[in-house]
Amino acid sequence: MSNITMTPEAFLQYLKRNVLGDVDFDSIAGMNDADKQHLILRQIDKMIGMQPGADALGWYFTKFLDDDGRCQADNPLTDEASTPLSEWLYDMAELGRLLYWHQAFPLELLAPELEYDPFVDQKLNFTIDNEQLVSWLKVVPYRRVAAMVARIMMSTEYDRIQGCNDAMQDYYAEHCPIGDFDAQDEKQADEFVTAVIDALTEMEQHTERGYELGLDDEQIRVVDMLWSWVPHDYPEEYVAAAKDIVKMVQKLLPAKTVIRSRNGFKLFYDTVLPKLKEIVDKHDVPVDTTDYYNLTMGYMREWMYAKYLGGVVLDEFFD
Repeated sequence: MSNITMTPEAFLQYLKRNVLGDVDFDSIAGMNDADKQHLILRQIDKMIGMQPGADALGWYFTKFLDDDGRCQADNPLTDEASTPLSEWLYDMAELGRLLYWHQAFPLELLAPELEYDPFVDQKLNFTIDNEQLVSWLKVVPYRRVAAMVARIMMSTEYDRIQGCNDAMQDYYAEHCPIGDFDAQDEKQADEFVTAVIDALTEMEQHTERGYELGLDDEQIRVVDMLWSWVPHDYPEEYVAAAKDIVKMVQKLLPAKTVIRSRNGFKLFYDTVLPKLKEIVDKHDVPVDTTDYYNLTMGYMREWMYAKYLGGVVLDEFFD
């Protein structure tokens, strides 16, 4: 249904009939900012729960904003003088759009007490070491909203480790797959929030343990690949092997070199694999370097080629 033929009054009634039936529009002007913000969260939570896929929320914000956040030209309120009600409706549309598309945003849109750095990529505020945000997620009564925020945290973490630690990525895929929860179901939403916090906390602790052992991110990643799963206890022989493998690869495969030909791949494997076998045998780490398709070797080839050879491994070269 187009907004174009509606008067502002008819448009407000249209919103009430579809998604905002229990909102007293006349009360908005007398609310303080905190009460308005709580009402926004409550209504967004309700809209997420109305239909699968948060479709009611999507329906609402598209009446005000396009996918890029620009005002819809045919919204009857666009050309009207700003009022507390219209500002509240637009604020709710903006937060709803950001949550719907899992986009990071200034945390003050959720609660004024949440501190954040306005001068960095806002994704960096959606991390497990943001203790204020984690505490807020645990107690906020709007569990569907909390799940959408946790989804942004998980997406931020996926972006951080993409191409950096496939073992950790597989851990997240098993423990809190971001596409396998129904935000409409409040119980599932709450369980997803818990799963995200637990998984991110465990991986943060796992990484910190590596730092305590004097390992850098690259060495931690190689230990993870050798073990083929996270977390683990950083066995001494795996740590020693990882350090040698990182040195070997950095020496043999200088960054930004690109090998695209079949002969290039053969040379790559003829050079690296014998050295890799020497290292794992030396440290008694049980890895079959002749099996290109076991999990450890799959991780290894993705890491070596993506990081040091600037491309994506094509399986046709390993037939």
